[in-house]
Amino acid sequence: MWADVVYVTLLLFCVFFGFHYRKIEDPEAKKWTGTIIGILLTGIVSGSHIFFPLILTIINAIIITKISLKKCHIVSFIFSFFYLLVICRLGDYIGLPVPANHTNLILMILTLKLSGLAFELNASINPPVDDLKGVHNEAMKNVGYLDVFHYGFGYMGLLTGPYYRYRTYWDHLYRPFSKVVDPWPFTLYKLKQVACCLVLFFIMDYYYPTRVISTKEYAERSFLYRYFYMYPTFVLFRARMYIGMSLAECGCQMAGLGAYPTRCKPIQGLGPKDYKTTEELCKTPEKLGNEELDFETVYNMNIWKLEKCNSTRTAMKIWNNCVQYWFGVYIYKRLPIKSIRAVLTLLLSAIWHGWSAGYVVCFCQIPLFMLSEDIFIKFYQQSTENSIAKKLWYLLGWYQKTTCMAYLGMSFLLLDFKESLVYYKLVYFSGHIIALVLYIIALYCKLYILKKPTEDKIKDK
Repeated sequence: MWADVVYVTLLLFCVFFGFHYRKIEDPEAKKWTGTIIGILLTGIVSGSHIFFPLILTIINAIIITKISLKKCHIVSFIFSFFYLLVICRLGDYIGLPVPANHTNLILMILTLKLSGLAFELNASINPPVDDLKGVHNEAMKNVGYLDVFHYGFGYMGLLTGPYYRYRTYWDHLYRPFSKVVDPWPFTLYKLKQVACCLVLFFIMDYYYPTRVISTKEYAERSFLYRYFYMYPTFVLFRARMYIGMSLAECGCQMAGLGAYPTRCKPIQGLGPKDYKTTEELCKTPEKLGNEELDFETVYNMNIWKLEKCNSTRTAMKIWNNCVQYWFGVYIYKRLPIKSIRAVLTLLLSAIWHGWSAGYVVCFCQIPLFMLSEDIFIKFYQQSTENSIAKKLWYLLGWYQKTTCMAYLGMSFLLLDFKESLVYYKLVYFSGHIIALVLYIIALYCKLYILKKPTEDKIKDK
């Protein structure tokens, strides 16, 4: 508990340090200030284990600057994940210390950032003809050893994300947007959300603590109690995640990182989809006062959208959005065999979180719950707007999404395979049964409810 208090305090420091950091005019001074603060934060969190993230960054800097851009992304990816998954997490088998939980979070985000930079550089070799997304841009020219180090250890998002590209980091140093935008209104809105989540967290932790699930008292309660306990427990988990990620986003905002004009269509992780417009706007910085800017690039979660959505697939995309972007672009889209893309991406995402079986159990069972959901979503989409049918399909989708995340989330929280199996036995694998029953119902209803495209629509296509 004390470690969590220190961690939240450091995140709040990152938020309010942004008032000073954003006023630094010289890019070099800004780089070094951000890096020094990042190293100090890492030292406070990690103690003697600080050498783990330092080694990861130093070796990646050598790989990125010394190996051909045609191969550096493969080498960086293999090394980074081997270092994280084997050296850092299984090092105790060969007498090495294992980094603490919060150090592990730093290593996780560094693994994505550093190997992601190598992917960015590789993509800049052969950009598309129009290059609307700015794959080959000024940021990718002459990336040096210290640039990699500054990007890795910049304090913005270092403790718990969000993931952002090297180009986004470079833009906040050399583009005028961070100087024009006023991040406080965005940050104040998120801090109000954090305050609400804190209250919710303490209430749920008092009445529905996760640790109760492994006790004899819980096992002796009625089936309905054991089953429905997962819902408030998952509310507790979500509140904790919302607090950490929202504060991390606020830290980036206050530093001016991730600020782009709205009409450049910024999206989480990537930045502007229309980077050409971004470059054009930079030529007339005096006119930026008339532009609407946002921080969509560094938003890990849209809390209200996540809570209201009626699809597990949508929830997965919104949950830890910037990280989802990394796995989608650099893993999912690059796997040559389409039929196994989803499973392999989910598997890598699971072991990126840790070697605990609970992660794999959670992530790799998600497709089971999507079988019926994909059909029900089609029913929802074809229903008449504002009709009772559409509202009922929405409620069913919301129930499926919530139950899927809460039910599978129990293994994510318990982590140990035996404890997860004991829990699912205590609730008689009811979530799995519900998922299969709903799929059978969906297949049956599909024959009678799902509208087939008319001949005219087929011709139009």
